Amino acid sequence: MKYQAGEHVAVHSSPIWRDRANFVFAAHQGAKDGSNEWEQLWGQEVAPRRFVVCCIPFFVRDVSLGDEVEVDANFVLKRVVRASGQVTFRVWFGGKSGVNRQELLNEITAMSPLMEWSSENLLALSVTQANAPLIADYLQLRENEGRLQYETGRR
Repeated sequence: MKYQAGEHVAVHSSPIWRDRANFVFAAHQGAKDGSNEWEQLWGQEVAPRRFVVCCIPFFVRDVSLGDEVEVDANFVLKRVVRASGQVTFRVWFGGKSGVNRQELLNEITAMSPLMEWSSENLLALSVTQANAPLIADYLQLRENEGRLQYETGRR
């Protein structure tokens, strides 16, 4: 499968490891309303058709910051070759009226995750496996309070 002009592509305008990245490749996200959807991922080439992921995926499942991945001849993600040990969380702030977003961001920032924004409402977080339970517990508590929604980057 190959990206076609006019298909939807989610982009990373400020990848967290931009200084390491030297290539952009695509991850197919499926089709919606008859059109393919993609996420553009930034990577550092480590071998032919192999890259270390240099951004925190906003939509791609089962791929995390720092994973070594393989792409096909069209530079479309095929598989993870070596996992980095990072855990991805996605936080959605949209539709939450009266929520003090800055307070939540201050609390999240205090836990020291790596962070990357997709939009004003979607924040991707990357943490080590050791720190993942702390972040997950915090996000679950805030979701239970109705202040945000979250998911992990795994199926």
